[in-house]
Amino acid sequence: MYDEIIDKEKRRKQVEKILNHQVQGEVYIITPGRLWKAIVLKYFNKVHRGELSVKELVKLLETKYGVKYAQKHNLVRYPIEECLKYIAKVSKKPIVFTEE
Repeated sequence: MYDEIIDKEKRRKQVEKILNHQVQGEVYIITPGRLWKAIVLKYFNKVHRGELSVKELVKLLETKYGVKYAQKHNLVRYPIEECLKYIAKVSKKPIVFTEE
C-alpha cells in the first residue's frame, strides 16, 4: 500500500515536470502549453508504439481538441516532437518517429 502511494506521487511529479517544461518553438502554438502538452502526454504511448504519427497527432490536436496554431502544420510539428522527446526522456522510454 505504501509503495502505491509512493508510485502515485512519483507519477504526479513526472506529469507536473512534463507539463511545466518549456519546449523550443512553443510560441507556434497559441493554446496554453499545459493544455496541449496534457493531450500530447495522453497520446504518447500511441506515438511510441507507432500507431500514430506526429503529423496525425498535429491534426488530431487541432480537429478533436481545438488546439490553435500560429504557424503551418509542418512548423508546429517540431515543438510537439520536442515535447514527445522530453516525455520519452522523463519516462525512460525510447521513441522513434514514424514517417507518414
